[in-house]
Amino acid sequence: MAKAKSVWGIDIGQCALKALKIGEVEGEIQVQAFETIEHPKILSQPDADRRELVRQALEQFLATHNVKGSILCVGVPGQISFTKFVKLPPVETKRIPDIVRFEAEQQIPFPIDEVIWQWQTFQDPDSPDVEVGIFAMKRGDIYDTLDHFTDLNLNVDRVQMAPLALYNYMMYDNQLAEEGATLLADVGADKTDLVVADNQKLWIRTIQIGGNNFTEALVKAFKLSFAKAEKLKRTAVTSKYAKQIFQAMRPVFADLVQEIQRSIGFYTTTHRDTRFKRLVGLGNGFRLPGLERFLEQNLNIQVARVDSYNNLSVAAGVNAPAFNENVLSYAVAYGLALQGVDRSAVRTNMLPLEISRRRQWRAKQPWFAAAAAVVLAALAGPIYRSYADLGVLENTTQLEKARAQVQKMEANVNEFRTYVGKGDQDRKQIDEAQKLFAYRTFWPRLQDVILGSLGEVALNQGELVNYATWLEAKSALAYQLQDLKIQNRETKGKEQEIAQVQQQLNQIKANIDNYSKVPRNKRRQVFVDSLESMYYPDLAVARLNVTVTATGALPSLTAGLATHSPTAAAGASSAKRGFLVRLVGRTTVSQRDAMAEILSPLQKRTAELFKESPEFRLLDEWPTVTILPSSERGSGSSSPGRGAVPSIPMGMEGMEMMPMPGPDMMPAPMVPSPGGTTAKDVGPVRPDPLLPTEDMVNDTRFAMHWLVVVESDGLQVAPPAKSSTSR
Repeated sequence: MAKAKSVWGIDIGQCALKALKIGEVEGEIQVQAFETIEHPKILSQPDADRRELVRQALEQFLATHNVKGSILCVGVPGQISFTKFVKLPPVETKRIPDIVRFEAEQQIPFPIDEVIWQWQTFQDPDSPDVEVGIFAMKRGDIYDTLDHFTDLNLNVDRVQMAPLALYNYMMYDNQLAEEGATLLADVGADKTDLVVADNQKLWIRTIQIGGNNFTEALVKAFKLSFAKAEKLKRTAVTSKYAKQIFQAMRPVFADLVQEIQRSIGFYTTTHRDTRFKRLVGLGNGFRLPGLERFLEQNLNIQVARVDSYNNLSVAAGVNAPAFNENVLSYAVAYGLALQGVDRSAVRTNMLPLEISRRRQWRAKQPWFAAAAAVVLAALAGPIYRSYADLGVLENTTQLEKARAQVQKMEANVNEFRTYVGKGDQDRKQIDEAQKLFAYRTFWPRLQDVILGSLGEVALNQGELVNYATWLEAKSALAYQLQDLKIQNRETKGKEQEIAQVQQQLNQIKANIDNYSKVPRNKRRQVFVDSLESMYYPDLAVARLNVTVTATGALPSLTAGLATHSPTAAAGASSAKRGFLVRLVGRTTVSQRDAMAEILSPLQKRTAELFKESPEFRLLDEWPTVTILPSSERGSGSSSPGRGAVPSIPMGMEGMEMMPMPGPDMMPAPMVPSPGGTTAKDVGPVRPDPLLPTEDMVNDTRFAMHWLVVVESDGLQVAPPAKSSTSR
């Protein structure tokens, strides 16, 4: 009977090394061993020798556990990795690798030869849309992790990002909501990994708030050492100073909620039909009393702290109570080990290819030696016979001349081949290098032209950014004022601070009121819904996708591309290759003012800026502008509903911010009356989530198209069709 495969999942955290060994017994996954080894110091502390501390933990682990014969799966932190999710256009399956490589070269913010990157497609069976996840890490960071193991002569078989290991755990252990999206929050020592599982879609983000932030708040509030503050945090519930302890940590609670809210808002911006139904809490940071309840009250999402695993049993001889007591901290190791037994949803492996190939070669060397011995034995007889026959031949002058002539001819042939092949390798390397730079300047230049032009024509855009900043400041000052008033009731002496904070809060409220007094249709502001592009070997085909259909819908950017022949277009002398670019957005002014004050100047300004680019030019003199019909305005449902978020204001794209709504920021509810109307009939029909008292129903929604001809891309031949999308 074959020996059952065993796998170790090893998670090296800031506070401890967590290791979990699992195996498959009669189709059931079981825990065969586990270990937690705390570091003497937190690895992120300035005086900590990270390499030595990790080495000590691994040596202590190896002293009690034999890993020989087991598969080793190691996790790397999410904050040192890069993740990007891209929605693919409808193309043939065989073209997906080329498109993904193009996207990787455009999106990864490091030279492609300095990173190790993998990709995987994600597709809902009920949807034709295909989304691809691109995962990358700097080569040096991966080798830094592997060095801990190679120093101890350990061979690592799988390397995986910790957030992806958490996703594998979620999917296998059935931690998903029955319907809707599930958010997993793994609160570690110095960061929190957020993982979204939405049907078959995946999204991850790492925020820099963890258990240490709560400890540092206590250090600052009570003037304690870090070690004493950590002990105080862990015993907060039973402490007689529990109230003061939680008041000191309250700002960190608020910051964590705000970052989670921003992440939810950002995700629902690009997935407008998504509703979050469940939050799964993991990590030792989730042991903090009150955190589960605080998140549930402020996020309005069901929060479940994991107390046990659904699809993982404990083998005989394993200390089950001790394991169950620490399930919060083993989820990453669990997800890593699942990949070793081929039970994972994400199958990418960040182990450098050169290491994998070197091991495969070493494993095959004994077989090569045996095969060589067999071949030599088989050839021994014929070779001996050939030499015996050759000795019989007379060593005549004619034979010597024939041999000399053959050698001369062979030398001439070899010399000819040398000259013919000379430079082939250099040309091949040059061609490959040129491909890396094809269209590399297109997206940066496109964003400079379009977003730069928007900034010139939307004159009130900066005021909107200020408004968002005021909302954040108002929320923070309100929390600070509440805390000061509580402290003043207990210890007194806070009157002057309260007065100062109250004065700042009043000024912020005045700024917000002054901004709201300006009528919405008098502000020249632009919200960008999407900015997309599609490569066309012949831009004549792209003209079909500029006109709105009879039903008022925008056609797909890929319409006509599937039936169009890129090869034929590339060979046609009249074909102009390039990109069809589409900007969809809305503005707060009326249709007439939008055309006169924003869209027409935007047409003119982008045309002027494109003329300054030697690599690109517009096929037509002006970009086309289409005012979307009223049925198309405010895409989505007629009512935004819970979880709806606004379009991203131009100038705030990089902020990824969603202000945490407070009671005074939400619109008053409209209660249905018996007559079929609402008791409050003066409320907005479609409230702006950023400005709930204002109505978006009269905003002007538009689409603008540019046909951009590629004049030069550094290549001698036209490359295959590629697509790129930015949202």
